[in-house]
Amino acid sequence: MNIRFASPLFIVREDCQKDLYSVLKRLAALGFEGIEFLGFFGHDAAEVRAMLEETHLAALGNHVPHAELCRDPEGVFAFHKAVGCEYLTVADLPLEDFPALVAFLDRLARLAREYGIRLLFHNHDGELIDKRDGVEVLDYLLSHTAPETLALEPDLGWIEIGGGSCEHYLKTYRDRCPVIHLKDYYCSDLAKVGRVRDYTPEKGGDAHGHFEFRPTGYGVVNLPKLMPLCLDCKPAWFVMDHDLAYGRDSYDDLKLSLDYVRALLSLQQ
Repeated sequence: MNIRFASPLFIVREDCQKDLYSVLKRLAALGFEGIEFLGFFGHDAAEVRAMLEETHLAALGNHVPHAELCRDPEGVFAFHKAVGCEYLTVADLPLEDFPALVAFLDRLARLAREYGIRLLFHNHDGELIDKRDGVEVLDYLLSHTAPETLALEPDLGWIEIGGGSCEHYLKTYRDRCPVIHLKDYYCSDLAKVGRVRDYTPEKGGDAHGHFEFRPTGYGVVNLPKLMPLCLDCKPAWFVMDHDLAYGRDSYDDLKLSLDYVRALLSLQQ
């Protein structure tokens, strides 16, 4: 299985703001092979690429706001190509005028291909909670865009938290998931969780089913059951992503996640 393991930077973003290079060194020492960026913390493309080369890490990609791509798409892609990114995740998509959005994404994807970059969409819980024409927004978006335009970066934890089915998305879009987020969480009652970002960074408490993020493999997502479906997607990357450590050491949590996924993969036949 030629799957590589990437760390997101969201959970260590405050450290990145202070010293990105030290963070990359530490993540490489934990055993990660790549990084999914959350911006570049004031560094230019040459600086970031040099950091990656020195730490022997690959640039999986980056999350870029829709508004930034509207302003200067060629500049965005040129910067990310210089860094060495394989993917670019389009964030904050406006869904009010869907035909205009699809046309924009089609143009954007054609331009991205000229730079050797593939567009992704990463879901949160809202795209499962919210509906369009009675269909989950995530399903609606994917069913109305071409695979060559937009690939899916499914976040398994957010899919479940939003009330969706991981099995559905992994099966329906199995040829469209080059990057999979293995987020995990705990809650005592999913019906109480609600919109998590309304109360994070705090835990959910009794009113929200005692919700909290957990390292991958330490929550309620049934990854042993889902892993064969993940592997059927033939992903290039797994990302161990759980957003918050709640006072624990974030790097310890990332190491727990990475070790769990490697152990789980070793059991696959």
